[in-house]
Parts: sequence; C-alpha cells; structure tokens
Amino acid sequence: MNIFYRPKTIIAVLVTVTIFFAMGLSKLEVRNNFDGELPKDDPINQKYEMVKDHFDERAKILIGIETENIFNPATLQKIKDISQAMEEIPFVLPDEIKSLSTLKNVQERSWGLDINNFLDTIPTTDVALKRLQSDVLKNKIILGKFVSEDKKFTVITANLEDGFEGAEVLASVEEVKSQFESPEILHITGAPILVEDVQRGISGDSRRFIPAAILLVFLGFFFSFRRLRGTILPAIMVVMSIVWTMGFMGYTGLPITVVSNALPVIMVAVASSYGIHFMNSYYKYAETADDNQEAVMKTLINIGPPILITGITSALGSASLLIFKITSLKEFGIIGAAGFLFATIICLTLLPAVSFILPLQKSKLNSILNLQSIMDKITLNAIRNRYVVLSIYLLIIPVFAFWALKIQIGDDYTKFFPGSHQGRIAAEEFNDHLNGVRIMDVMIDVSKKGNIKDPNTFNTLSTFQNDILGIPYVGSAYSYIDVVKQMKENFNPTADSESEKPSMTAEEISQYLMLFEMSSEPGDLYTIMDESYERAKLQVFIKSSNPQDHRIVYDEINRKFNEHFSGYQISMALGGDVVNRIALSEYIVKGKVLNIILALLIVLMTCSLLFRSLKKGLFTIIPIVLSLVMIFGCMGMLGIRLGISTSLLTAMIVGIGIDFAVHYLVGFYNARKHHQVDNALSVTSTHIGKAIFFDAASNIAGFSVLSLSGFLPVQHFGWLLAFSMMLIFVNTIIVYPGLFSFKYRQRREVISTLATT
Repeated sequence: MNIFYRPKTIIAVLVTVTIFFAMGLSKLEVRNNFDGELPKDDPINQKYEMVKDHFDERAKILIGIETENIFNPATLQKIKDISQAMEEIPFVLPDEIKSLSTLKNVQERSWGLDINNFLDTIPTTDVALKRLQSDVLKNKIILGKFVSEDKKFTVITANLEDGFEGAEVLASVEEVKSQFESPEILHITGAPILVEDVQRGISGDSRRFIPAAILLVFLGFFFSFRRLRGTILPAIMVVMSIVWTMGFMGYTGLPITVVSNALPVIMVAVASSYGIHFMNSYYKYAETADDNQEAVMKTLINIGPPILITGITSALGSASLLIFKITSLKEFGIIGAAGFLFATIICLTLLPAVSFILPLQKSKLNSILNLQSIMDKITLNAIRNRYVVLSIYLLIIPVFAFWALKIQIGDDYTKFFPGSHQGRIAAEEFNDHLNGVRIMDVMIDVSKKGNIKDPNTFNTLSTFQNDILGIPYVGSAYSYIDVVKQMKENFNPTADSESEKPSMTAEEISQYLMLFEMSSEPGDLYTIMDESYERAKLQVFIKSSNPQDHRIVYDEINRKFNEHFSGYQISMALGGDVVNRIALSEYIVKGKVLNIILALLIVLMTCSLLFRSLKKGLFTIIPIVLSLVMIFGCMGMLGIRLGISTSLLTAMIVGIGIDFAVHYLVGFYNARKHHQVDNALSVTSTHIGKAIFFDAASNIAGFSVLSLSGFLPVQHFGWLLAFSMMLIFVNTIIVYPGLFSFKYRQRREVISTLATT
C-alpha cells in the first residue's frame, strides 16, 4: 500500500496512459457488414462460399416504384431515367442494372423475330401501351420478379462492386430517390441498404443517448452521495474507462461493429458499479476516521479485494464470448475483458489517489432519505416470509424457463426498424407486390453425370423446381429452366408452355439457351449457369425476412433434393445471404448455451477460490442464474429475438450480477463474525445493500434513456439492460435474506428482537 502515499505519481501515470489511449481513438475503424463472421470450416459456410466462387455473387440494391399502373408514359420514362441515374451511383456496375429499360423483349411477331429492350421507345398510344403490358405480363422471367401482377409495382436492381462503401452507396441512392419521387412512391432496399440503415441507426442513437445515459448515471451519483466529489470522481473514472477501451480497440485493430457499438453503454454500467462501491465504502469509513488517509486506506483494505475479484471475474465472463464462432462476438469478448480490467485498475488507483490528496469528506446521505430503514424492512420481510419468498421463486422460475425456450433465434433486419421506418416499409412493399426479395441460391452440380442440357436432367430439375414452389414462404423460383421455357414460348407461341416436362432434345435446349444468350446482355446467361454447362443456379425468392422461416425453406429444399436426386451423381450447394444468416443463427444458439455454461463455471470457480468453499461459490451464482432465466424468459414472452447484439446480455448480467453478489456475500460473511444471522443480514443490507441500490438505480435511469430510441435494437437493449439491473438488485436483496435465514433457521434470532434493535 506504500504506493498510495505517492498519489501525484499515480495520477500522472494515469493521465499519461489516458492520453496514449486517446490517441488510439483516431485509429478506430468501422465494420458495418457481417462478411467473415462464420468460421471457414463450417459446412454451411463452405457451400455458401462455393456458390459465390462459381457464380460471383454480388451485393444488390433495389429501387421499387409504386403507382396505380406502371404502364403509363410518365412512369415508364421515369423507370428509364432512374435506371440511367443509377449508373452514376458509386460502386454500381453499370452493365448489371436490371429494369424494364434494360431487359430484352424477345417476341415472335407477324413480320418476324423482334428483339429489343422493353423500353427502347416509350409507348404513348393505347395500342402500344397494351402491347407492352401484354409482353411483360406473359413473360415469366419478369412477372413477379421485376413487375407485380397487379401492375402497380416494378423494381430496378443494381449489382455493386466488391469492397463497396455502404454509407456512400446509401447516400447516393437516397439522392436518386428524392430526385425522382412523386407522384410515384419510391422504395429502396437490399442487404447493403438494410445493413447501412442498421449502422446509421445505432451510431446515431449512440451519439444521442449514450451522453444522456452517462448524465443520468452521474445524477444518480450525486443523489446517492450528495457530494460533488462523490459525483465527479466516479464520472471521471467512467469516461477514462471508455477512452482506454476504445483506444485499445484502435491500437489492436478491433473494429466498431453493430455489436461493439454497445460497449460504451456496458462500460458505463460496469465502471459506475465499481465507483459506487468505492465511494460508498469511503463515506462509511470517513464517518469514524481521524483523517482522510485513514479513510482511504480502510476503504482499499475492505472494498479493494471485492472490486478486484469482481473485475477479474467480469473480465473472464466477457472472455467466455470467445467460445462463440461468430467473429464479432469473439471480438467483443476480447474488448469487454480488456474494458472490465481497465475499469478495475482505474477504480483502484485513480479514486484512492485523488481521495488521498483531497481533505476528509463525509456524506450527506441521511439528509435525502432514510434508506437504511427501507433496506431493513425489505430484509425483515424477506426473513419473516422466507417460505413464501422461496416458494414464489420455485413457482415462477419454471414459467420463465418455459418461455426462455420459446426465444426466436437470429436477426430479422426488417424488424430492426419500427413500423414507420422507411426501410421496414420498403421491405414489406417488396414482399407484398413481388414474389419476395430475400434470395436463397441453389447450385446444382451435374459435372459427374453429364451436363444440364441433358433432357432427363432438365426434366428432373424442372420437377424439383416446381416442388420448391410449394414450400411455405417461397414466392417464386428462377433458373435456366425458366429461360428455356420462356424462349420456347417466344419462338413457338402455340406450344404447350405449361407442360411439366416439355419434350425437348438436348439440341433444342442448347439452341434456346444460345438464343437467350444472343438476345440478352453479355453474361446474363452465366449468372444462372456456368460456361461448361455443368452447374446451374436456381434462385429461390422468399416472401419473409424471418430467420426461422428461412430455416424451414432451407430444410425443405434439402429434403426435396434428396427425394428427387437420390442415387444420382448430382450434388447441391445452397448459398446467398439467407443461408449465411441461417448459419449465424445456429452458432448463436450453440454459442449462447456454451457461453452461459462457461461464464457461470468461471464465476463459480473464481468465487469458490475467493471464499475457499464450493458451497459459498454456488451461493454467488444464484441471483445470476435467476436473473438470466428471467431475462431470457421475458424475451421469449415478448418476441424479442436472440440475435448477435442481444447475445451480449449474458456477459452484462454476469458482470453486474457478480458485482452485486460478491459485495453482498463479503459483507454478510464479515458481519457473521460479530452477529447472529438475522442481524448480520440487517447490517449487510444497511451498508452493502445501499451501495447496490445506488448502483442499480443510477444504471436503470441511464439505460432507460436508450429505450426511448426509435431504433428497435437500441430500445430492446436499453430496457433489457434496465430490467436486468432491477432483477439483479431484487434477486440479490430478497433471495439472500430468505435463503440464509432458511439455511440458518436453527440459529435464527427471534424476529421481534431484530425489530426492536
């Protein structure tokens, strides 16, 4: 402890380190997509990458045009103008823009074969408009994919270059939207748009609400201690902890993601918890200390070990996120562990060093309210009604556990937004008017059997595709099968185009594919088949953004493939953004279960070592387990999804829960040396219980601000954190008195004696 007799040196070192980490803030990078989230050896990911390698999958943006009837000269001209304007959007590949103005119209006319873009010339007469409408509505490649059957909606799509900047793309698309909107309604969507909307929403709300949350936490400090020192010192500690942690991210190259955006909020909670316990203990010893140095040293001796052990345990709990195989969660595990350790170091050095220099100061706590009396009454009632308390928990925990099993897994990006958000409206409009905008790619590999022009293969694939259309949530499907059928209909209008198995030879199939290639844009054919004719890509359009629905489609496609191709030397690989999300959901489930088990084991082992007793270690995790079950049960009841961001709740609950539990138990076991059980519980609640109350109250106020956000993930995260604080506080303050009075009931003092002391 001699080092604390040189407080100015400690402060100088801390300031220097803070400046160093502050310089690292300029090195922070942002990653706003989920590329590379999955492990390379994951079977689903390997097939996902295989499809990408063969068919050069690209990110796509979509602009939807909604009006009463798109087949009018003004709207058709606007389709053409928007298509041209999209060529100027950064990172858009001009040759890969698809709309009525770029798609080919191949028709057999009375005077011969007619091959032109649908909108080479904008029709102005009724006859010309009706002919265009007829050509579009009978084209199965276009209907339901580019134009709605009710003629009220059409879409323009554009592929993006690799390495595109989402923010720049979204800003340019929004400019196009504002330029051409009215009287038609324009909707913009696509994975890059949704991801950027998510990033924009989280970043914007973080800038607005995190300062407000910190302010409310600081106000909580002031109303807790009624002293400027009790407010400013923990506040400085919180800010320094955030600077150190964010600077650490900058220097180590760990990016800011949708997940790590929550870090400042979590650091506010953890760092303020440590600060409250230190200052609460300081003001306790200041009441009887002869001088400031004595108060500081007693505080360090008594509260230092619990803060140190909770800091280490919280860091290890965060590190348990490394068990996830999702990159952003593993990164957060590292960042969180570093942040918790930084907060512990700053708390145990900055606060005593500054307090050592300043004059002795006593709290004005009793001038606010008699919290001691309230905590006494809570403890007394928990002891008196211990059987009722324990019975209630035994009844409600199974209910919460049941609902916890009902949690929906995976992130539904459209549901990230409130109902009035343009991103959500756009996604719903696309699904309502078209056959779905979420795409699952099905790659069929016939390289060991022959090629896709073989009539038997063609017919079997055609039947397979038709069966896929019967899967729930599937809106439509598109492959070279549709191209061949459409070209056959174009060149043979009297042929039975609806035949399930058109009697065509390999030569005829080859000719129709060649005609399509000649009449379309260069490379169009090879987006659905490879040049060797050994692999075909079937695009399945899904009319849902719910990950559970995607899983149903995924499983059904695999089942139907096995039904149709059992015994064939034909293989299948599934790709597309939807498949990537399915794999993420699987890892969230597996990782979450392992993460909870590992985090609890870490807490159990650490606290068992601290208290030198496995039984006492088990007592430590009781309020944590109860809080986890309750939080996940509430998520199941309210339909809040367990996604990448909400997976962090375990680390948060363990980090705060261990803080409450360790401080309470250390106080209780110390009090037991001098008091009977009931009196020891009373003494613990009046001192440690007050600190836990201040901690919980300030954090509930801070996190409640986030629930006012218009962005649903921030809302959910904010109120779940606030609710977690309340649950951890209640479970600690009520369960321990009831449990310990039950455990030590043979030695319990008479309740009336406690009431009169």
